[in-house]
Amino acid sequence: MPTELPPALRTLIDTALRLARQAPSGRVALTRAADLVDPAAIPAWLHDSVDRALGDLPEPEPLDRKAVERALKDAWGKPPGKILDDLSDEPLAVRAASQVHRGEVDGTPVAVKVRRPGLDRAVRADLSLLETLAMPLGAAFPAIDAGAFLRDIREQTSDEIDFEHEADMQRRVARAIRHVEGIVVPRPHTDLAAPGVLVSDLLSGRTLHEGALPDDATAAATALVHAHVTAARDAGLALLDARPGHVVVLRDGRIGLLGAGVARQVTPERAQLGLAALAALRDDAPAALAAAAEQAAMVPPDAARVAHVPLRAIASPLADGPAVLDAAALLALAERGDTQAPALLRLVPEVAATPDDLWIARATAQVLAVLGRLGAEIDVAQAALDAPAP
Repeated sequence: MPTELPPALRTLIDTALRLARQAPSGRVALTRAADLVDPAAIPAWLHDSVDRALGDLPEPEPLDRKAVERALKDAWGKPPGKILDDLSDEPLAVRAASQVHRGEVDGTPVAVKVRRPGLDRAVRADLSLLETLAMPLGAAFPAIDAGAFLRDIREQTSDEIDFEHEADMQRRVARAIRHVEGIVVPRPHTDLAAPGVLVSDLLSGRTLHEGALPDDATAAATALVHAHVTAARDAGLALLDARPGHVVVLRDGRIGLLGAGVARQVTPERAQLGLAALAALRDDAPAALAAAAEQAAMVPPDAARVAHVPLRAIASPLADGPAVLDAAALLALAERGDTQAPALLRLVPEVAATPDDLWIARATAQVLAVLGRLGAEIDVAQAALDAPAP
């Protein structure tokens, strides 16, 4: 049976889902979430809730060739034929926020991503609706700065549909994780970037979403963990768009990481404190967890000591050594989380998280969901703690 949530937290979740279902930007976010969700990893008691949140989302309509060419001309100030050597008629991908076509620039195959016309205006109109969350957010988490969280969410929502910003972040991410073995971030053509257009080198391969699996799942999973940890810990970049449709299995065995430009600047020290907390859970060291929590000012040390026992119970099968991380493991993780939830929910009023913690938590949850599709045997905690430094 699922744990009964406190009324304030239930109100926050219900309000956020209602807004997401109604607003264009919310539907984009839900569509991305739907790509992450593996039904086999969802407990039976959550099926109805997931269906209400993600079910019946409309399939995005493809943009016709004229609309794509018009968007490119508006971005570049000249017909796309003056810039591109070739542009395919059929899209490679049709998404809620964008459409991707194969192109060619100076003999190099590229992916040309075009934002849906009018999406920027719709999202700007949506952002005012976020104020609806201020009261329920403050009621559910009285120790946080609700205003700061909502400002950060508004800024990130705007950034995620600004492809010029994405191109710059993609370049920064590629540089930050260039030493991580087994990972390829496609090179963005920043000279062709515009708010509504992103052009990147085209990666040849199939994605996890399309059913591709790497020959060495453990190496691929380790590379993905290393990439996410290194970006956050060393460059202060939380990678926010890991999903099966963005993990490309390349012919040479490496993993291509699409969507790397959807990232958020965070304080590296915040990521390092998260790793310290992970090490404390792995080592079953409540005093170390309390010290990390005190340094982060996230919860009082006494509350961290109380949280150590249920958090350790939730994480231990994946933190104590190599284990198969697949849908069954994620399902068991969710079920342990429900069992331990009452003890953790009592501490929610004391949680003083920052917006950085939100983005790091989002990145962590998404990469775990992706790892579940690989079915690799991996010591995920050790892989995170061993991520290579530049």
